[in-house]
Amino acid sequence: MTKPMNWIKVLIINLIIIFALLGVILLAPPIIVGANKILTNTNTTLKNTNKSSLELYSNYDWAEKFFKEFDQIGSKYYDYVTWRFNDYSGDTINIINGLRKSNNNININDQIENYWFFGGSTTWGYGVNDEYTYPSLFARATNNQVINFGGPGYIARQSLAYFNNYLVRNEVRDMSNTHVVFYDGVNDIAERCRSEIKGLGTGRQDQVRTLLQTKSSEPFTFERTFGQLKDFLNAIILIFRSEVSIHASKKMYSCSSNNERAKEIANTLVNTWQVASDLASSRGGKFTAILQPVAYYSDANVGYLKLNSSNDKSMSEQYKAVYPLIIEAATIRNIEFIDLTKIYDDCNNCYIDFCHVGPQGHHILTSRLVYELIN
Repeated sequence: MTKPMNWIKVLIINLIIIFALLGVILLAPPIIVGANKILTNTNTTLKNTNKSSLELYSNYDWAEKFFKEFDQIGSKYYDYVTWRFNDYSGDTINIINGLRKSNNNININDQIENYWFFGGSTTWGYGVNDEYTYPSLFARATNNQVINFGGPGYIARQSLAYFNNYLVRNEVRDMSNTHVVFYDGVNDIAERCRSEIKGLGTGRQDQVRTLLQTKSSEPFTFERTFGQLKDFLNAIILIFRSEVSIHASKKMYSCSSNNERAKEIANTLVNTWQVASDLASSRGGKFTAILQPVAYYSDANVGYLKLNSSNDKSMSEQYKAVYPLIIEAATIRNIEFIDLTKIYDDCNNCYIDFCHVGPQGHHILTSRLVYELIN
């Protein structure tokens, strides 16, 4: 009886070891990814918080609070427009029904014109509190009503989709007292000049497609059990390949080396503006397209930002390749177009990174918008 008992004991111990190893293997991906997110979020928080120490924020006691609150904001996926920030209530940031709060004139009447500002995070107001977003400053300077439709990382095509959604949802037919403004350029190049992006897609397209793929309808399969591990290993391989590609072949962006791609991106941006203009004018509204400034395509003093990494140099080449094509294409179209790429050239304390600006920059921008849109 002793030998069979020893055999059973050895079998049980081996099974325990096997299942323990399987448990470690299956639990490793979420544990590693979770730990990486914590570290990444911590680094992002430190990076954002450090921005508040820039000299341009020395007279603004809300700066550090803004960046801390910004790191707390979540986002959700929505059809047609992809991502929007969640609603949020803070001391420096307030988001209501997906829209950043603007300091509007409370005396609303039919004589007050509405200004709808669309764009990415620069329009949304990354780097400033609710009071200093350029839509808020514009509202106070003109006593008109504004809505800030800015979204995180939005390209013009997403703004057009959000514009459409707003008209459909709110049954807007008469826009005779509404002026629609698209403030674009930075994200269309930063996102769409990436080598893996094709057509009109955003950087999220492949990610969403991968997540939505149903590999098996069976509830219990080895594929489902080990799918997470497989995806984790594939992610590691892709990261390694991406790093090799970036450093070895420097093909992360394609616009500077592919003139046809550069023209395509310039033309699709201007075509998007044209469609938005036609949509607004068909309802009696006005439309203005603005090509926004970026540090890579200007003579502004940004030495304090140290934008001299290999990625910065590559990004700079993309804007130098595409921005002139946008200006050329937009100038000959039947749309109101304003080129503001040089607006911060004489500013020594505007940019907080390659495209976002602080309060000083927004004051400069607002003064120009008042001149261009009102006077």
